[in-house]
Amino acid sequence: MFYADLKKTDIANGPGVRVSLFVSGCTHRCPGCFNPETWDFQYGRPFTQKTLDELLAALAPDHIRGLSLLGGEPFHPDNQPQVLEVVRQ
Repeated sequence: MFYADLKKTDIANGPGVRVSLFVSGCTHRCPGCFNPETWDFQYGRPFTQKTLDELLAALAPDHIRGLSLLGGEPFHPDNQPQVLEVVRQ
């Protein structure tokens, strides 16, 4: 899986202060999409163990209310295994 961005402090994509992961890859190609560059499954950087560690550390502070998964399409079948692992951890 590739990802376009990891925002460690995000107030625009869910309630409260959150961590947001923008996953790459989408086949919907919605008109007016605000992230069309993320349609490409190879866009951005590879999601590695280091990325996961960074994401989990960003979620640790008490003021963080949660994780937002955005894209691209985090629930596309090609992304589901790694997204599921992120959510499990």
